[in-house]
Amino acid sequence: MRAPIAPIALLLMTAAAAPARAEGNRHELWIGGSARALRSPSANALTDSNLGGTSLGYAHDLGIGLVPGSAIWLEAGLVTGAADGTMFQQLATEIATLDLTAGLRARYALHRLITASARIDLGAQRIRLDIDDHAGTSASDHSWGPIASAGAALDVFAKASAPFGFGVRIEVGYVLAPGVALDPHRRVPDDMILLPMQDFNIGKLDVGGPSFAASFVGQF
Repeated sequence: MRAPIAPIALLLMTAAAAPARAEGNRHELWIGGSARALRSPSANALTDSNLGGTSLGYAHDLGIGLVPGSAIWLEAGLVTGAADGTMFQQLATEIATLDLTAGLRARYALHRLITASARIDLGAQRIRLDIDDHAGTSASDHSWGPIASAGAALDVFAKASAPFGFGVRIEVGYVLAPGVALDPHRRVPDDMILLPMQDFNIGKLDVGGPSFAASFVGQF
């Protein structure tokens, strides 16, 4: 009976001697600015600018660490974006986006106040396109489509210990957003007579591309 008992006893002793994961902040809120380079032909036909906007979100530590010093966090985020441009040298265009995503972020502590991380998110994106000819006629349309994004970030904290920590995050990534079909419908003043004309035929608008974000991070 001693042979089977010995390995079990050794396992229990090892588990008891293993250092417990330090209790720290398990929740996080962040808010900051974001930018996305528009590289697709469909987006470049509408604007020469990049999307700029705001990012915010919430994350929760799942209590899972693959290696010492690492942690897996579940997160949900919201990102807005907008870009103005000109089409055919006389039509003003405006693209507005709203991204709603959720995913996982793997973090690794490089230092007590410095953390490196990588994330992957999935979600939905709303794209709105407005076109104006500066003569009283405009057209607009919006639609939803799927979105996927990934990124790598570096967090630098002024204070990281419980009960409250705060710092800044710099992140670079890429957004994959399959083209969304848009067909802007014309709007005219009530007193204007408009001959029958077709709406603008934009086709599919792809607003995916490299992204950058800088955020203020608070943990509790």
